[in-house]
Amino acid sequence: MLALLIEGKIRLSFDYSPSEIIKDLELELGIMLSYMQSWRERDYVRLLVLEKPVDHYKLLPLCAAIVRANADSKAFIELDGCRFKHMFVAFGATLNCFILGCKNMFVDGTHLSGPYEGTMLAAVALDADNHVYDVAYAIIGGETDEDWLWFLTMLRECLGG
Repeated sequence: MLALLIEGKIRLSFDYSPSEIIKDLELELGIMLSYMQSWRERDYVRLLVLEKPVDHYKLLPLCAAIVRANADSKAFIELDGCRFKHMFVAFGATLNCFILGCKNMFVDGTHLSGPYEGTMLAAVALDADNHVYDVAYAIIGGETDEDWLWFLTMLRECLGG
């Protein structure tokens, strides 16, 4: 019930705070809520508005849009059945910058937290003017030797080696 009362405002302003919810519901409808109740209600409505985090994998067809909109880009997803396995993205402009002028490349990984677990691997390069270029990145299941080998193989293929 409360979700229906605040859904419109959350759609307009995703930063609608629990304090604002308390104040608005009290002024408009005379409803008194605790901070925790308003917090839970806001999170519930956000979940309704944005869907579950797992549903965001529906956005993965964006890889095709990346390749279509950026010449020479490489972006693809590997699935294990219907389960996410790997995602790799390398934008054509940064690949070309690396090939034409960057000599050093650095790779590293960081663990992801939140509703999705896994690791993000990134390859960056430094040009002669000390500008950093994101050459490629990948989202993988874990930081294993097999996943690193896959990432570095994809990177080598993108760079023509």
